Amino acid sequence: MGKLLFLFLILSLLFIPNVLAKQGHMKLLAVRETENGHEGGIANLFLEIKPGSGRVFLETFPLTRTDTQMSTRFAKAIACDLIDNDCDDVDFFYTITADSAIIAGPSAGSSIAILTVAMLENLDLNEDYAMTGTINSGGLIGPVGGLKAKIEAAKRNDLKRVFIPAGELIVRIDNTTVNLKNLSEELDIEIAEISTLSEAVKQFTGKEVTRKFKNIEIDDQYSDTMKSLARGLCERSNKLKSETLKLNYSINISGLKESAKNLTSKGREAFEKSTFYSSASFCFGANVEYSTLSLLSKNLSKEELIEEIENIKEEIEDFRNKVENQEKKTITDLEAYIVVKERLADAEDSANEALDALNSTNRTERAARTIAYATERINSAYSWATFLGKDGKEFNLNKDVLRKSCQSKIGEAKERKQYVDLYFPGSLGSVNEELDDANEELENENYELCLSIASRAKADVDVILSVFGVGSEQYESLLERKLEIVKNNIAEETTKGIFPILSYSYYEYANSLKETDLFSALLYSEYALELGNLDIYLKESEITEKKISFNIDKKLFGVFIIGVLIGILATSLVRKSIPRKKSKSRRTK
Repeated sequence: MGKLLFLFLILSLLFIPNVLAKQGHMKLLAVRETENGHEGGIANLFLEIKPGSGRVFLETFPLTRTDTQMSTRFAKAIACDLIDNDCDDVDFFYTITADSAIIAGPSAGSSIAILTVAMLENLDLNEDYAMTGTINSGGLIGPVGGLKAKIEAAKRNDLKRVFIPAGELIVRIDNTTVNLKNLSEELDIEIAEISTLSEAVKQFTGKEVTRKFKNIEIDDQYSDTMKSLARGLCERSNKLKSETLKLNYSINISGLKESAKNLTSKGREAFEKSTFYSSASFCFGANVEYSTLSLLSKNLSKEELIEEIENIKEEIEDFRNKVENQEKKTITDLEAYIVVKERLADAEDSANEALDALNSTNRTERAARTIAYATERINSAYSWATFLGKDGKEFNLNKDVLRKSCQSKIGEAKERKQYVDLYFPGSLGSVNEELDDANEELENENYELCLSIASRAKADVDVILSVFGVGSEQYESLLERKLEIVKNNIAEETTKGIFPILSYSYYEYANSLKETDLFSALLYSEYALELGNLDIYLKESEITEKKISFNIDKKLFGVFIIGVLIGILATSLVRKSIPRKKSKSRRTK
């Protein structure tokens, strides 16, 4: 009978994961393609979480028209980040079911993230509500297509309220402007805009899960280094300016002089405002113009220009070898390394372009400009290299970790591109080139560059998606929402001991552009978003004791314990009811 009790306990232990598993559900707004265009529908999103190791599984019935795997993984990561949970002690099993094949993809991201937070925090969801929107870095809810069809489907299925991404109340459908407020009144269904994941969770559960952050605390190391970098580039502008005043030219260079003068002025103004990345960017542009003027004044022969190019390429190779041997421990190291490598790659491409121009067309004027650009790109790389080796939170940045991070970013970018192509075909030609470049760097094991290029590709898709169907008069409010999310994201990172230098630099630059170039400001704000939380793709280098934070449902756990106790008691009673056999020695007496 001891064996029976032992077997019962073993079986009980085997069933513990299933007993402790939790299940959740919410309605998912979707569209499907028909002969008459996009038609709205409702799908069911289920999530089961069990004790595990952070794995993510997804099943769809039937298969969705767009890939949803990467969006699911990313949404789970953003959800865990919001509640400051590493989620390494549970496995996630997502299931999407529908009557027919649907277009899900990134548009399901916000719903997946909401359900994930609710499950991990043991929050009840309002089943009369539904949400559609992408989930982006920093928890930003992003635009999606097919809104009118989705809202109509929500009404047919008796839902009470639909949440849509902020800024999409007025959209363009088939070249016609549609105000969704009118649709709300017509269908008698509430439509509300949502900007962030934390807002959405509060609407669905009534619970506040957001964290408040103060203004960005600029890392002293970043501020001092970027100030020094900007000062160096702008001092070079002044030096080159003085030199060019003494030079003689055989061609009209008034346009170059005026451009260089304007950029120098902007660099000086930005420096006075302590926006050092913007200052450095403007002064870099001025230096390219001044260096071009300097080369043109020398009237170098074709052979002399070729010799100049060869010297540049040799310098690039020497610097690249030095940087390759630099150990990378922090996200600051990683991002500085990315910037340096990208600038060296730009310089090399420009040098080769100048060489081609000389060999094919003998155009020395064009060659001079590309040589000047290559020279200043190298100088910029030297400046950014000063960020390497700064203090900060250390991460595991080995080849395997960086390769997986790069692959994840490529997958996310491809999935979003696939989604956008369904609604806006032919709008993403440049993204195709970026993805090709990212894959090439992946094959060449240049994982850092791959990660950067894929991040920009994803950002380019998102910025195009965010402005399609949105009137230009709404761009300013869209930009302000993005910048606020970026600011909070950077502030959060600083509480972790991380200062994302690229994210902050792009954030600052976007702010400086918003008065003069709104679309570029939107683009740089998207870059800042995408590069603002690289830590969710990386694992810390230190090995720490895993803290089990799985929230066990008390009722289920109570039922399980009672069941075990009843089983033990029943086993004990059974043992007592069975008469003991007499030993062989007593029977022989």
